[in-house]
Amino acid sequence: MINIQHLITGITGRITSRFLLFAALSILIIAAIGYIKIYQVTANNSEIRIGRAAHAAAVILSERFAEEFTAVFDDQGNVKAIQLKGDTAATSLSFRDEYDVILKDIGSTNHGAANLFKFNSQTKAFDRFVTTFRKPDGSMPPPMSISVGHPAYKNIINGRIHRGQVPVMGRLRLAELMPIIALDKSVKGVLAVDVGWVDDLIAARDELRNQSILVAGIILILEALLGAAYISHALRPIRVLAKYAEDMASEKVLGSVPFLGQSDEVGALSEGLNRVAGLQSKLAHLAYTDELTGLGNRSRYLADLQVALRESQSGNGSWVLLHLSIDKFSHLNDAYGQEMGDKILKRLGSRIQQVAGNQAKVARPSAADFSIIIDNRLATDKITVLAQNLIETMRKGFQTQVGKIFITGSIGVIDVLKDFDEPDEAHLNGNLALRKAQRAGGDQYAIFSSELNDEHQERVTLIKILEMAIEKREIEIHFQPQIILSSNKLAGLEALARWNHPSLGQIPPAKFIPIAEDSGQIVKLGTLIIDMACQQAAQWRKANFDFKHIAVNVSPIQLWQDNFIDVLSAALEKYKLPANCICIEITESVFIDNTKHNTLRVLELIRSLGVMLSLDDFGSGYSSLSYLNNMPFNQLKIDSSFVTNIDIDSRKQKVMRGILSLTTELDFKVIIEGTETIEEIMMVQEMGCDVVQGYYYAKPAPAALIPGIVNQVFRSVLAIDAKLSKD
Repeated sequence: MINIQHLITGITGRITSRFLLFAALSILIIAAIGYIKIYQVTANNSEIRIGRAAHAAAVILSERFAEEFTAVFDDQGNVKAIQLKGDTAATSLSFRDEYDVILKDIGSTNHGAANLFKFNSQTKAFDRFVTTFRKPDGSMPPPMSISVGHPAYKNIINGRIHRGQVPVMGRLRLAELMPIIALDKSVKGVLAVDVGWVDDLIAARDELRNQSILVAGIILILEALLGAAYISHALRPIRVLAKYAEDMASEKVLGSVPFLGQSDEVGALSEGLNRVAGLQSKLAHLAYTDELTGLGNRSRYLADLQVALRESQSGNGSWVLLHLSIDKFSHLNDAYGQEMGDKILKRLGSRIQQVAGNQAKVARPSAADFSIIIDNRLATDKITVLAQNLIETMRKGFQTQVGKIFITGSIGVIDVLKDFDEPDEAHLNGNLALRKAQRAGGDQYAIFSSELNDEHQERVTLIKILEMAIEKREIEIHFQPQIILSSNKLAGLEALARWNHPSLGQIPPAKFIPIAEDSGQIVKLGTLIIDMACQQAAQWRKANFDFKHIAVNVSPIQLWQDNFIDVLSAALEKYKLPANCICIEITESVFIDNTKHNTLRVLELIRSLGVMLSLDDFGSGYSSLSYLNNMPFNQLKIDSSFVTNIDIDSRKQKVMRGILSLTTELDFKVIIEGTETIEEIMMVQEMGCDVVQGYYYAKPAPAALIPGIVNQVFRSVLAIDAKLSKD
């Protein structure tokens, strides 16, 4: 059975339509040539017939009234005019019975009508005074004149014949009008003859045209039906192979390629498609398989996630998503090498598949991340139990040739996939849950909630407005004094970024600085803080306020920029500042990848400018004595965790004494951060610490308040001295 849709829209339809187009053009050309030929023959016959009719009429008139008229012919024998032989127009061109008889003879001879007209000098028209023309009922027609506007008037008034179509009673007749002229060549009348109605003369031609169109249409329809049926049958293998290719592109399960073994073009196409199918199978394995673990890769994960979303939304499944990431995997690679890291990943992938079960779709979308998509209806345990089992299987560690290696992991769980429209949305929210688990310290799972998405949207908003705030210099810097306890003098000031948004109010640094780092804006922010700190230092120098130096915190990301030294030196030059007015503070995190970024070289370049260097938050992170021995620091800032409650914590006192003893031997200036009570200050001063910074003396404040705050601090220091003396 012929598929009409394929006939119209498929290759069959396209081939048939082109075939019909060429056939139609051929028939049209042949019909047009024949019609034009018939048209020409009809026109020529009409010309000959009317010419003969005019010749016969002129001869009959001039012979019957030889004393009054004579016919004038050209060299070819065509009538030019009928000439009066004398000045007899008045009598010769008036009605008489003989004219009625002779015109009937002319009409009978020519099978048409004959008319005589007389020129009316008053109206300048030719008035008919005798005719053989009759109305359909046999009665005489109404009077008629040839006047200006008549197709023949211009010719006959100028003494020329007119041959062609003329209007008669609302229709057209093929006629020839011959002027009757006097001896002085003036036109006195007209002899008009015709050979019938124009539409009657061309009726045969029109009928032939209509029949040609009908026959051509029938031929085209037959050609279309028969051609389409034949072509559809001939092209059926192409359609079958096209459907096979479409199914193959849709990754449907397919059997063998049809029409293999045929010796014609279809067989060759089938063989080629068979090779493509084999190649696609190999490529699909490569495209969707993680080479290291043998699990699915990111492409496989996203494809499985798309299917899971669709089935969850339609009610055909109840899929959940777990995002698993190894905590601090880069540290493992740094410690044991990438080869060992790859082995751990491979073994962990096998464990995850074993714990999740064969029904789970496990993939490794990125380096240390795994995804598990599982139908909750098929899971033997609750998803939270599965997540906890995965956490515990990572805690077991891995026995290797270098000993047992222990890892932990974090998991983000989305337990209602049907709530998401697109895979990217589900993936993003799975990552949000994963980050929540990581921020909580790792080695645990977190379940996605709408609050996480709200936090993410808030974060996206902050990223946008932070960029604008940096561009408009809406970020402020506050300053916190560093006090020398032994001399009651100012040791320096630390510049701290503050952001007071017009509508959101105060946004804490702990919130916007990580956002700046994650969004790539930390370099612009850091450059702004350096510029503002140098600008304020220049203003204080001009006002003769002895601030000693301003310490500026620099992110490792900015420190590792190739142009950091240029940025720092340009700011000093811009405000004409001595280099020792600025102290660059860095945290121990800059040493995580010291070799890659050549941190030592950058620090030495900073010191070569004359700028001071301080190691901030010492003891809070990646502390190593090698930093103290190799890096060109001027001072250390001991983290506040060591000083909190130090007056009542003997262990902290021992640790602090050890740190201070070491720094004294290495000739480092020491600043203790976070001193909030007088007891803490008295304790560290007793231990020999020289400089403190904390809320007890002053919170960070705008530059305009700093001179007054410093004076107040000095009075507080004097009070401490008095109390120490009393004790």
